[in-house]
Amino acid sequence: MGKYLKSIAAMGFLILFLPYTVTLLINGRQGMNREEQLPSLEYQVLCRLMKEDYSWMEDGTLELMAILYRTDCVREQEASVQELPAFELYGDAYDRAYQAVLHTKGQVITIDGEYRELPYHAVSAGITRDSALLGEEYAYVNSVECPRDKESDSYLQICYLTAQELTEALDADAAFSLEDLVLERDPEEYVTTVKGRSKSWAGENFRSLLHLASSCFWIESEQDSIRIVTRGSGHGFGISLYTANCMAQEGAGVSEIIQKFYQNAECITIP
Repeated sequence: MGKYLKSIAAMGFLILFLPYTVTLLINGRQGMNREEQLPSLEYQVLCRLMKEDYSWMEDGTLELMAILYRTDCVREQEASVQELPAFELYGDAYDRAYQAVLHTKGQVITIDGEYRELPYHAVSAGITRDSALLGEEYAYVNSVECPRDKESDSYLQICYLTAQELTEALDADAAFSLEDLVLERDPEEYVTTVKGRSKSWAGENFRSLLHLASSCFWIESEQDSIRIVTRGSGHGFGISLYTANCMAQEGAGVSEIIQKFYQNAECITIP
């Protein structure tokens, strides 16, 4: 009888403390509800980091993302309450994100002493775009050559569509023809405008309609299909995260990276 009661007690103990044990094994003793110890701003940054897969990034680049997110939160004075992703996403990703938040606590980026929008994208088309298309208020965004981006797996993408699929995606009329399209480009070869016989699209809008990786693309007929070649991933303005990651691998710090892509950028620490 005594052994039976001991077995029941042991089983109850395991059931009661199993969640704690699993969490402890995944995150370590310091990982128990660590986010509850963070100030509201830092918690917001952690939530943002946990919503994306940054497993490919160096720790230095992950810390850069934490600073970019924190700057955006301060600029927008974001105070909404967010929840961390599901528990199964914890582990190394959570630990790295948490450490990135701690290591950069309070750090933000200013441009000429002001909080400004800081555009970034995954991979450029070999050079980031000039800010002229965004307007004078974005004059601090540099156009930067990024030759290393050509090494990225996401640099070059090719897709094929039928003429009907292209027509339907663009919501064009039945008389639409690929030969009618004229592509206007900026100096970095990103498409700024696509003009048809009776309709035109902004480059980014055209990209969105066709679900292309970037607006640096070329369209051509190939036998019975339409071939679209795309360079880069993202809008192409501001920091190329692939180049930033290469710089971090080579020992560059946050200040060096941001000053490469933004004029008069400074990383400061706020209370």
